[in-house]
Amino acid sequence: MLKDFNFIPTKEIISIIDGVSTGLGDDTKQILQKENIDIRYSNSKKDLKWDLLHRNIRQNLVGSHIMAEFAKVPGWKILPLFDSVEGNLYLLMKEYRFNNILKTRKKRTKDHYMEELVKTFNMGLEDFQQISFVENDTLPAEVSKVISGILSDISLEKDLIKRFAIILFDDLNDELVSMRCCILDSNFNIVHQENWSQYIKHNDSIITEKVEPEESLPSMLSNLDLTEKAKRKIGQSEKNAEKKSADNDKKQSHNN
Repeated sequence: MLKDFNFIPTKEIISIIDGVSTGLGDDTKQILQKENIDIRYSNSKKDLKWDLLHRNIRQNLVGSHIMAEFAKVPGWKILPLFDSVEGNLYLLMKEYRFNNILKTRKKRTKDHYMEELVKTFNMGLEDFQQISFVENDTLPAEVSKVISGILSDISLEKDLIKRFAIILFDDLNDELVSMRCCILDSNFNIVHQENWSQYIKHNDSIITEKVEPEESLPSMLSNLDLTEKAKRKIGQSEKNAEKKSADNDKKQSHNN
C-alpha cells in the first residue's frame, strides 16, 4: 500500500459523486424533455452527460482546495482535478473505458493520455520514488506535447504534481452505481485504491412522471411527462375498449 498518498477528503468526494450522479440522471432527462427529444433516439445523450457532470463537479467544488479546470486532449475535453494541499492530480473515467484502454495497450502504437499521465507522474512508484518528467529521457516526445498541453490548460507547473490517480465510475440505467479511486504504477497495476461507492445516494428521480385522470389521458399522449410505457398501456386499453364495444354490438345484432 502506498502510505504517503492521501486521498481527497470525504466532503469533496461527496461533492464529486453528487455532481456525477445528478449529471447522469436528472439533469440529462430534464434537458432532453425540455427540448422534446426522445431519449431513446438521442445522439447527444452521451456527450450531454459528460458536459453536465463536468459542470456540476466544477460548481460543487467552488471554494474548496480541489481545483477543477478544463483541458484539451485529442478529440475530447477532460476535467482534471488537482488537490492543491496534497499535490495530487485526478482524472475521471468510466470503468469500461479504463478496462478497454488496458486491454488494448499492446495493440496500439500510441499511448492514451491516461497512460501518459501515469508514465509521467507515477514512474518509479513500485519503489515509492517519484521520477519527474524532465529527468525521464526515455519518454517519447509526443508525451511531452500532450502532458504540457494539459498542464498549460489547467495553469499548473509539472513540479507541483506529486502523484496521478484515476477516479473510475460505473452507471446503470442513467444512475451512478459505483465509484472508486485508483493509483497505478508504471506497469499499470493498481497499487492503492479507495472505494467511494459508500457515499452514493440511490434516491428516486426528482423528474416525476405526471399521470392525468383516466378520462383525460388520450388527449395527453404527447405530454413529455408521460412515459412510453404509460402510452403503450393507454393504447392497449383503447384497443381493448374498442374490441369490447364491437363484441357488444355483435351480441346486440344477434339478439335483434
